[in-house]
Amino acid sequence: MSRVTMAEHAGFCYGVKRAVEMAEQAAASGKRCVMLGSLIHNDSVVRHLESMGLTSVSRPEEVPEGAAVIIRSHGEPRAVHEALRARGEILDATCPNVSRIHRIVAEAEQAGRQPVIIGTPNHPEITAIAGWCAHPVVLENAEALEKWLEKEPENRGKPLTLVSQTTAARKSWDLCVEKAKKECTNLKVFDTICSATCKRQEAAQALAAQSDAMIVIGDRKSSNTRRLAELCAALCPQVLWIERAEDLEPSNLYGKASIGITAGASTPGWIIKEVYDKMSDEIM
Repeated sequence: MSRVTMAEHAGFCYGVKRAVEMAEQAAASGKRCVMLGSLIHNDSVVRHLESMGLTSVSRPEEVPEGAAVIIRSHGEPRAVHEALRARGEILDATCPNVSRIHRIVAEAEQAGRQPVIIGTPNHPEITAIAGWCAHPVVLENAEALEKWLEKEPENRGKPLTLVSQTTAARKSWDLCVEKAKKECTNLKVFDTICSATCKRQEAAQALAAQSDAMIVIGDRKSSNTRRLAELCAALCPQVLWIERAEDLEPSNLYGKASIGITAGASTPGWIIKEVYDKMSDEIM
């Protein structure tokens, strides 16, 4: 018999839950509405919304005339907002924590400061944040920050405003802050990592440290799920990253006395329950 334990904090965060509920309410109202891109990084949820009649478009120009547009939880650049507003109604499902970063970088640049955004350069959240200022600097980690400062030493004296991707790993962000505080003489730091992200990562790490195996549930496109898998792998001998219950082969976990389960911010409760129930039926 194996002991299977759910992490204390796992699955949908507030911003993702809010975005999905907004989309479901729009679909249920019968309003003609489309999603701009994937509302969240979870194909199962997107398919669920499509089954309710919500279709997706890739660009503002593709929005049908008269249709409202749902902006995804990761947000969009200022130019996209303006283009959509010119076409019609916007249902802004951007996570409020992300919207706050948009305001921070826009106001910083307006005040003559240089926004420095720490995060995965091609991630949609980072693309959106960078799109709220004219001259953003996007750096992935402390190593990239160090190279930027070494390449252009005058950057150390510039008025810099440092923000982070909401789903960044706490350790990586702390290293960036430490580096910037040591070398930069006119620095403002805004800790914009979502508190739910910190709680989810801390709970996953605590569980991984006392488990023989960990199951991490989340879409392969989800950066916060990838970080959960990486954090767990540093503490647990076996980590399985799956998207849904059908991806799980319980026989791979036979003989493990303790198994932990965590899930990324874009993973709905019904997928987590399916995985837990499958584990319960097979090996508990």
